[in-house]
Amino acid sequence: MDVDAIVALYAQGLFPMDDPAAEELPWYAADPRTVFDLDAATLARARRTVRRSLRAGEGWQLRLDLAFDEVIAACGRPRHADDGVWLTPRMHALYRALHARGLCHTFEIWVDGELGAGLVAVTLRRAAMLESMFHRVPHAGNVLLVRTLEELAGGGCELVDLQLSTEHTLRLGAREVPRAEYDDRLRRALR
Repeated sequence: MDVDAIVALYAQGLFPMDDPAAEELPWYAADPRTVFDLDAATLARARRTVRRSLRAGEGWQLRLDLAFDEVIAACGRPRHADDGVWLTPRMHALYRALHARGLCHTFEIWVDGELGAGLVAVTLRRAAMLESMFHRVPHAGNVLLVRTLEELAGGGCELVDLQLSTEHTLRLGAREVPRAEYDDRLRRALR
């Protein structure tokens, strides 16, 4: 895979979602786009919303890239019997190519020495595109998301892109922004 071409597509505000029927990997641009702001108020709201989960996960450890391939594989499994799989082998190859260049990472929650939850993120300068997530342990997904946001904020990240919203992410403090605002924020984060 041409990593420079992939990075250029992300830098244009596009994101991949595979369609096995397509000859080439399709890229999309959502409008509105869903983002997490990393200001203190938004992070506090997320912590308040999942405070019970955070209490349950007090001893859990956040790790980076310890089980990259395992997280990618787990994110690629259907969550329910009637779900399709969008994280296909072609997407696995894309993430591995970006990972080899230091541009794709997994954030992981470890519970008693076992992988409890994982999240795939493409990172470009001060922007993080949260691509996919899974959890095996109750509360681990909420703990992972909040700790990942805190880690990104502490590392100077300015834009956290979720691409599309869910009721859960909106309840945690994510918000939808018009495409023009997203493009402006992305340009600033990539400087």
